[in-house]
Amino acid sequence: MNSFLAAIKGHPHETTPLWFMRQAGRYLSGYRKLRLEYSIKEICRDPDLTVQVTSEPIDLLGVDAAIIFSDITIPLEAMGFNVEFRENVGPVISNPLSTNPDLIGITDFSTSEMHYGTYSAISKFREKYPDTPIIGFSGGPLTIASYLTLGRPDKDLSATRTLLYKEAPAIKNILAMLREMVIENAKAQVKAGANAIQIFDSWAGYLSPSMFSWYRDNYLSQIAEELSAMTSTIYFSTQTGGILDELTKTGFDFISMDWRVDLPRVASTIETEMGLQGNIDPLMVSRSPDSAVIQSRKLVEKMKEKDNYIFNLGHGVLPDTDPEALREIVRTVHQFRRDK
Repeated sequence: MNSFLAAIKGHPHETTPLWFMRQAGRYLSGYRKLRLEYSIKEICRDPDLTVQVTSEPIDLLGVDAAIIFSDITIPLEAMGFNVEFRENVGPVISNPLSTNPDLIGITDFSTSEMHYGTYSAISKFREKYPDTPIIGFSGGPLTIASYLTLGRPDKDLSATRTLLYKEAPAIKNILAMLREMVIENAKAQVKAGANAIQIFDSWAGYLSPSMFSWYRDNYLSQIAEELSAMTSTIYFSTQTGGILDELTKTGFDFISMDWRVDLPRVASTIETEMGLQGNIDPLMVSRSPDSAVIQSRKLVEKMKEKDNYIFNLGHGVLPDTDPEALREIVRTVHQFRRDK
């Protein structure tokens, strides 16, 4: 059995599985060439182009799983939001909550309104690479809502938290709509052939423990319950090492941690059988590849007793990363035998 598939089920396997967040994207020469001719939206609309980008790191790096190329804001267009991608900025929403608090023109998500090739691309990838698992994904409601608050990244959640503190109806309404969108979009990816779903909730660490608990109980737990009945689920967030107890109660099968926590210590202290993923600093991989290889070896050795562990970075691959650095990490992780 593929080591990734074994790990997400907690079954024994000889080598630690690994993949990299943002492994299909900006650091790859093939992707950069495509971007000279196609926009991000055009790549995401064309299933064949999506598969091309998704598969490049499989062929180049030898990772144990693929993740479908897309963006967490793409499904928002199916709800009536206007999404554009700007260089060096990212997704920009032209009709955000700040100018449209009554959500005029915004509807519930429907897969029939998804004019992108995500689902078809997952099916095509499975046909082309039947032995390679593919991960589907969605943003978390909070992180997606942070883009909708102002129409641009709200990375410290200042504007989004302000709306939550004031109990503004608009933010609670949109969070509820996004919760259902996450569920329906992820289910469609699973039906298309995704072997697991990762929820990217990068900015959740800006919530206080009590607010995260509220967010978990009202949004995350429902997502985890719905999706875990269909497939294996991974929840990724950053700066959440201080609310580990809250994280372990989300209901997801795995939690993916950033580089700010000692992952082996987390493994030894959590009181559940929840799987873990992570967590080498992506900056180290980019700026000091030799150090990253050494730390990768140390990490897999310390985590060898945990069957439901997946090696990854603590965030996405940086654009200036040398692919050879990632290839060396892959070789190093695969050379280590867990039964030693």
